[in-house]
Amino acid sequence: MTTMVTRKLVFELYPIIPIGLAILWLIATLWLILFLGVYIGYGNYKVLGHQEFAANCVSQIEPAAQMNQLFEDCRHYITYAGDDGHPLFNTVAYFGGRYELTMQVPVDIHSRASGMMVDEPKFYLNELRQITVEPSGQVGASFSRNFNFGFAQWKEVYKTNGNWNAIGIDLNPSPVEDFQKYAAATRPSN
Repeated sequence: MTTMVTRKLVFELYPIIPIGLAILWLIATLWLILFLGVYIGYGNYKVLGHQEFAANCVSQIEPAAQMNQLFEDCRHYITYAGDDGHPLFNTVAYFGGRYELTMQVPVDIHSRASGMMVDEPKFYLNELRQITVEPSGQVGASFSRNFNFGFAQWKEVYKTNGNWNAIGIDLNPSPVEDFQKYAAATRPSN
């Protein structure tokens, strides 16, 4: 008699097992859709068009446009390390056979074609002392001097057509060997 009761109980509970598995599958599927669609998708949506803005809208970022006028080799790109949550517009110029000038400014990007600075830019001028090129092609560098300055000093440099003495920086006119290889290896692509 107990075996008949057990069999009857098993047959009555049998339909519950597939329903439970279906509910678990549905929960896992919904989680996956929400994670991939909302969390990852929305994160990418927020930065959609940012690199295009950096490449095509330099004229809207005054110091970047000025750097383009003064230096032949400039690259523009966006990074996401701003302290206030704004993306950073970066311009890097390689010049004089030994100098790397970086400008960073927080921006508010409205679209691929529209944006604006939301704070003062900061400038970083690095003077290379030596560049090494390994047999593997890897490029390394050591620096002799680094200068940090603000927008007011940059305006003086720009106003004097790139005269760094205007802000008390005396540039070394001697180029460093393999500077072009360094610039090619470290330059961000547009």
